[in-house]
Amino acid sequence: MSTVTRSKLLQDFQRDGFAVLLRFLNETALQALTEACSPIDHDYGVRNVLARFPAIRAALPWHDIRDVLHQIDLRDAVAVRSLFFNKNAEHNWLVPWHQDTSLCVREKSATSGFSKWTQKSGMHHVEPPAELLQSMCTLRFAIDDAPLDNGALRVIPGSHLLGKLSAADIADASMHRTQIHCTMQRGDVLLMRPLLLHASDKALHAQNRRVLHLEMSASILPPPMQWAEISTAE
Repeated sequence: MSTVTRSKLLQDFQRDGFAVLLRFLNETALQALTEACSPIDHDYGVRNVLARFPAIRAALPWHDIRDVLHQIDLRDAVAVRSLFFNKNAEHNWLVPWHQDTSLCVREKSATSGFSKWTQKSGMHHVEPPAELLQSMCTLRFAIDDAPLDNGALRVIPGSHLLGKLSAADIADASMHRTQIHCTMQRGDVLLMRPLLLHASDKALHAQNRRVLHLEMSASILPPPMQWAEISTAE
């Protein structure tokens, strides 16, 4: 894991809404995670990964993850959603500018401040108050290199501070605010706030671009609502 002071990481993360930790996974950890993900290598999108594939959960460096969460003041956070993506030659898609605004919960319930209920793959999703999203963090583990021509994520620094945005506001921000490509090498990890505006282009020279995506939260949902997926750092 790359060395960075707690105050510097916290300052950058709070200001920009993202940070890239270089070489977060050493070669041994990266190889273990790569092998654990091999059963789903050819799937372009898999949900509930940590529960369905215990080997992936076991391969993660939870001690280092806990250390990073502590550095960004999320000491008690747990994984509340886990996804696997593989953008490749067969599945090469464009992702427009957006914010991650929904949670995955066990059952639908009428709860003040929670709206826009949907179902994806039989699982309930809901949009919570912005305050809850602003307290969360996503970790994106790069299993493959993600250079400019292989679908590197684009972000708009500081956009997480704008709250939930309308489609018109997102379009305006994408035209008038600074954009950064988060190019990554295998073993890097991207930390980002869910409300950070992000997008990705189709890969120009499509190769595997496997990503393990973990959404972390220390929040307890208002009863009777419960997270659909809980995985604590070991």
